Amino acid sequence: MAKTKNNSKDEKQNSLVDFAGNVQGWGLGGNPFAPQNSRLDTVFLNTRWNLVSNYRSVLAEAYAEYGLVQTLVEQPVDDAFRSGFKIVTNELEDSQKIELQRFVEENRIIEELKKSVVWARLFGGGGLVIMVEQNPAKQFDISKVKKGSPLEFKAADMWELYKDQTNFWNPWEVQDEKKMYNYYGVRLHRSRVLPVCGKEAPSFIRPRLRGWGMSELERVIRSINAYLKNQDLIFELLDEAKIDVYQLNGFNTAMLTDKGTRVAERRVQVSNSLKSYLNALILDTNDKYEQKQLSFAGLSDILTQIRQGVASDLKMPMTKLFGVSAAGFNSGEDDIENYNSMIESEVRSKVKYLVVDVLKICCQYLFGFVPEDMSIKFNTLRILSAEQEENMKNSQFNRLIQAYSNGLVSVGDFMVGCNNEALLPFTYAEEDIQAMSQSGYSKIGMEKSDKKGKKGGLFSKFFGGATEPGEDPNAVQGNGMNFPNKAKKGNEANEQGKVKEVDVTSNKFTTPDREKKPLPEESFPYKGHRTKRYVEAGH
Repeated sequence: MAKTKNNSKDEKQNSLVDFAGNVQGWGLGGNPFAPQNSRLDTVFLNTRWNLVSNYRSVLAEAYAEYGLVQTLVEQPVDDAFRSGFKIVTNELEDSQKIELQRFVEENRIIEELKKSVVWARLFGGGGLVIMVEQNPAKQFDISKVKKGSPLEFKAADMWELYKDQTNFWNPWEVQDEKKMYNYYGVRLHRSRVLPVCGKEAPSFIRPRLRGWGMSELERVIRSINAYLKNQDLIFELLDEAKIDVYQLNGFNTAMLTDKGTRVAERRVQVSNSLKSYLNALILDTNDKYEQKQLSFAGLSDILTQIRQGVASDLKMPMTKLFGVSAAGFNSGEDDIENYNSMIESEVRSKVKYLVVDVLKICCQYLFGFVPEDMSIKFNTLRILSAEQEENMKNSQFNRLIQAYSNGLVSVGDFMVGCNNEALLPFTYAEEDIQAMSQSGYSKIGMEKSDKKGKKGGLFSKFFGGATEPGEDPNAVQGNGMNFPNKAKKGNEANEQGKVKEVDVTSNKFTTPDREKKPLPEESFPYKGHRTKRYVEAGH
């Protein structure tokens, strides 16, 4: 009995098995009566406790080898910049805005900016290096950027910015001016890099990321592993989809000797060669041949479920991620709308001010000053059909022509609006816009301006612009064409001055003996003079 007690005492002193059993029974929650799906054990055991964002080589290889990783990293960024953006500022003329956009496109500055955002999504952080003719170790001075001087932007991931440093520093919190980036051996001042942060991590994990963000792969590791495992399984099953089974008489006995083994191998080789080339198989009477095939039923359903899990983790529709068309009665528009909302909140909202900073540097380079109210507005992500696009343009054109007819906008503003929204199949030249803006007919339904001495342009000649003093408005021009004149048309209207009506009994036009009366004179504050508007019918 004493021996038994000593043994039990030894077992209690080494109670690792009991501890493991208690953990399994009680769980991390400490409630043994809680249901299995409410305990913390499952979450605790299925947590990696190791961040893939700290493994540069794994992320780089996965990006290079897996198309799925490239798609989930690049596709949202490409879609965010696909429709472009508009420059919003009151300090730049329209021609300067066009020049700025052309400069950004020709020098592929937006492409480099997109790369920096892609690296930030892949590695958890990146940046846009500003390369100018200044000391890279000194603070960047935007006022020294001049037209003709070297200016370039280069995308870099977070690992390229800390070449010789093991412990990274947080560029958003650390204020030490001695902290510098190391871009391939070149010391860069912190103001020479526009940093881009990945997805923000919780405070418990943030120190392990040195202040930078998480990789987009962090939240899809389990889903991607399931996807890759499914692909490997299908690949292995394809190799074993068809198996030939030979039952040779005396096979076991033959394998006991070297000569019998060679004879058995020879028989199988001959049988395979006959089966492959002659589509026939010759066997002994006592031998048997059997072919077994594996079934792939259910694998497609498993793959669909795995794809849905990956798409759910990334908040991307399967049509974008895997190129799968919408199934059933679903047109896919709701999925695209949700995806567009994700682009607006997770990509565009983060890169908006980065684009503004780049445009300010380009403005200093091109125009010699930085607009204080510089901003951008991304175009809509929604892709309209040809019919929807035409309907939208018709609505915009009708709204614009109504404002023009009511005298709310000038002819120059009307032409600029048509150019900006591409409402007409052609584009007004800047000379034509200036000529029409200087002519006397900047409003529809208004008389000729009293301003003298302004020479009309090409469009003013066609549409009745102001003439030179002493010039006959009805005279034939040098090319033999008689251009219509607004004043001539007004005189004819005064001579006619009749409102035509239709006699429904005789089906003839009659002209009643009553003169048309002008509308009350009204003051137009936007023009600064009075005018008369008449009601006219067909002549």
